[in-house]
Amino acid sequence: MKTLIFSLLLIAGTLVGHAQEQEITQLEEAKVGFAPLDAKITRIGDSFSYTVEETYSGEFSENAIAFMKANFDIKNFIAEFEGDKYSSYLVTFKSSKGYLSADFNHEGELVRTSQKFKDIVLPLDIRRELYMANKGWTMTSNKYIASGRGDVLDNEVYKVKLEMGNQKRNVKLDPRSVSGIAVAINE
Repeated sequence: MKTLIFSLLLIAGTLVGHAQEQEITQLEEAKVGFAPLDAKITRIGDSFSYTVEETYSGEFSENAIAFMKANFDIKNFIAEFEGDKYSSYLVTFKSSKGYLSADFNHEGELVRTSQKFKDIVLPLDIRRELYMANKGWTMTSNKYIASGRGDVLDNEVYKVKLEMGNQKRNVKLDPRSVSGIAVAINE
């Protein structure tokens, strides 16, 4: 009985040891790049347009420049169109709520941006300011318009349309002066 058990263990050990022998295979180097927006490119003359796919609703419009930096590699883009020898690149990122136009120089540095979005979720401090200055009014639509040099926005404005019964009101808000009363009302 002891020899039978010992023989079975020896056979099992040999099979397991034999099963673990591997042949070493040499793999060739593979280059992997991450360019999630490349599949959505549209070339219109000398400008390029990307259709943005957001992970969640409002991701692009809440900070369009940060979204562009996280999802777009201008250096790879320039390398792809190297033969065309452009002096600058105008790239427009589009979503269902609006767009961001970014102008890059031939080295890939961001020169200027402009953006326009409609019917977006307003930032909390803008919503509070709007509510405090216009109690009883209902927001029917809004637009966010911004432009700047590089990744710094020089001009920003929220244009909001309000209604209360038969009355209508247009309000402009500058997000940089929200702490003070900087609401322009056009009735």
